[in-house]
Amino acid sequence: MLRSVQKWLPEVGLFALLLFLSLRELGTFPAAWADDSLFMIVARNIAEGKGYALIILGREWLYPYTLGVGPALIIPSALAIKAIGFSVASARLPMIAYLIAASTLFYFLARRMAGRTSALRSSLLLISLSAFINTGKPVLGEIPGVAFLLAGFFFLLDAPKRHWGRSVLAGLLFGIAVMTKLSYMLLFPALGLTFLVMMLRREWTAAARLAVTGVIALVPFVAWQMMELSSRGGILKDILFMLGGSEEQAAIPFSHIWNNPEILLRIPFLSYAVFFVLGILGSLKLSRTVPMHVLVFVWSLIVLFTLYYLSSFGWYRHVLPAHILLLLFVPAGAWSIFGKRLGVTVIFAIVVAQAWWQLTYKGASRSTAATEAAAILEAEYRDVPLVVQQAEIFVRLAPRPHWFFLTNPIMSLRLPEELVGLSPAQRCMPLVRKLSAEDQQKYSGRLMPLAGYFLIEPPNDCK
Repeated sequence: MLRSVQKWLPEVGLFALLLFLSLRELGTFPAAWADDSLFMIVARNIAEGKGYALIILGREWLYPYTLGVGPALIIPSALAIKAIGFSVASARLPMIAYLIAASTLFYFLARRMAGRTSALRSSLLLISLSAFINTGKPVLGEIPGVAFLLAGFFFLLDAPKRHWGRSVLAGLLFGIAVMTKLSYMLLFPALGLTFLVMMLRREWTAAARLAVTGVIALVPFVAWQMMELSSRGGILKDILFMLGGSEEQAAIPFSHIWNNPEILLRIPFLSYAVFFVLGILGSLKLSRTVPMHVLVFVWSLIVLFTLYYLSSFGWYRHVLPAHILLLLFVPAGAWSIFGKRLGVTVIFAIVVAQAWWQLTYKGASRSTAATEAAAILEAEYRDVPLVVQQAEIFVRLAPRPHWFFLTNPIMSLRLPEELVGLSPAQRCMPLVRKLSAEDQQKYSGRLMPLAGYFLIEPPNDCK
């Protein structure tokens, strides 16, 4: 019995580390920001019986496509808010379950592909990664999407040799991953590329089962898209924004990174480049034991998510799914270059560096500005009609019929005018938002500082 317990001590230690990093300052670090808060607003609306809706300036928008995430993210947070009451921490609690699920699935996948020792080291690299924890704790779609992706991958791993039901289950889970986070649409070209390779290799059974997986994956994704578009059209603008920041930039691939090459010199991307090289070497080392359809599928996803990151805004969470998949191969890559003993030293040096980065709060913001701004509004403007254009402030405010939410200026440009247009009465309400130096000049004489934000007094013709 004692030996059995001792055998699992490394896994227990990993789980304890995961719980510590996940629950540490759950409601305050990372600080709730625009996307996280927008999703919490919808979850709170569900919990309060207002429906799966984004309410903008008092106008209800059911199943809003602009979120880019689906019910697998929003509903669990809504249930937690309903059960416990709203707070940033309560809304985030279900995200801890997704972090645990993603980490557990990752461990067992790594173990099947490379053995227990490699799985333990890969998992340690994953859990100590601040991008994994800091993207997983907020109400964001990347880590829930990864959990469904890894679950589907688990069934896909040996689907060609097993019952067809595994291909169907893989497809359903992949479809839910895409529902959960729209950028996971990259699963479809990855499956297509893998299908073509299997056809060229004349592996007919593998190709047929991949085709089944791809078709089944479309079902939940298409069903959810039809639900969203039945409420309101216009999703193309959001897809173009996701790809390039605007319709114009999306028409010129990689324009953002071309104009801002310093992004590639940031420490997270430099570390990603190291993992990319180690991942290539590791996959070559494991190619004798890992099925070809698995390697093709995984590397298709890695390359596609890397290209997506390079073509978009330079937000590291866009490349995070590729980073996670690379970690499946990194220990084997380190051993192939440095040998096992020095390779272990390199792995643990990376873990220590990542843990230091995480524990010293370098992975995300700790700003309390939104909390302070919300407290000022609650204390001093409780009876004043307001339009709040910052989701991270509005989500912290108690619901009041004379306080209205408006999406931020960048998002508002992509939304239908009938949703974001101010009525004459709303135009004459104070507006709360963050302002650039240029905007501060524009509203000079009408500004009240608000803990890093500003309250903009109505224009003169309202008086």
